Amino acid sequence: ACSSGNKNLVKLLIELGADINKENNIGETPLFEACSSGNENLVKYLYESLKVNIYKKNYLGETPIFKACSSGNENLVKYLIKLGLDINKENDMAKTPFFNACESGNENLVKYLIKLGVVDINKENRENETPLFEACESGNENLVKYLIKLG
Repeated sequence: ACSSGNKNLVKLLIELGADINKENNIGETPLFEACSSGNENLVKYLYESLKVNIYKKNYLGETPIFKACSSGNENLVKYLIKLGLDINKENDMAKTPFFNACESGNENLVKYLIKLGVVDINKENRENETPLFEACESGNENLVKYLIKLG
C-alpha cells in the first residue's frame, strides 16, 4: 500500500492490525516504500500521525532520505532534511543520498542539494564512482553537463 502511495489503504490496513514498523528482508519499513514512491503526504502521515522512526536504517545503512532522493521528489527531500535527516550520510557502499538524487535525473533536486552547500559532487563511493556516474545512468544530458561544468 505504501509503495503505491495509497494513504486510504494504509489507514485501513493499520485499522485491521497491520504493523507499520514491520521490516522486509532488507530491513525496510513501510516508510521506506512511501519515500520510494515519492508520496510526500503519505510520508507526512506516517511520521506526524503514526510517529514512525524516520532515522531507521536498512541493512545497507540507508535512511529513508536515500529512497526519497531516488524518487526525485524535491519537496519530500526538503521535508526530510528539515526533520534532520543527513543528506551526507553514507551507506555501506560509501554512497550518499546525493548519488540517488543524481540517479533520479531530477535536475532541480540536484541543484537544490548543491545550493545547500553541503554535498560533495566529487565524492567517490567504494567502486570509485562519483555522482556524475549516477547522473549519466539517469540519461539526463542537461544534468550531466551541469555536473561537469561544476567540476
